[in-house]
Amino acid sequence: MEQLCPRCHEQQVAKSSTSNVTRQAGLVGLLIARSVSSYNCPACGKIPLAEFPEEFQSGVKKKRLFSILGAVGVFALVIVLLFVRELM
Repeated sequence: MEQLCPRCHEQQVAKSSTSNVTRQAGLVGLLIARSVSSYNCPACGKIPLAEFPEEFQSGVKKKRLFSILGAVGVFALVIVLLFVRELM
């Protein structure tokens, strides 16, 4: 979702980088890290979610919920596959 900075109303905000987490925690870590990463404006810096419009906040909260549920699902799938593999 593209959104203008709520402070300067000129720059597009972007999510913080999560490249270090990806290398260390894999897919589950990436999903969780991306869901909780903050938004940054090139001119204003880090912007708290509370400063954005309500409809943007609700969209971000939905995405965060589905991303965390996806991470839990991937983790559970890996555990189940390992358990099934051990039984064979």
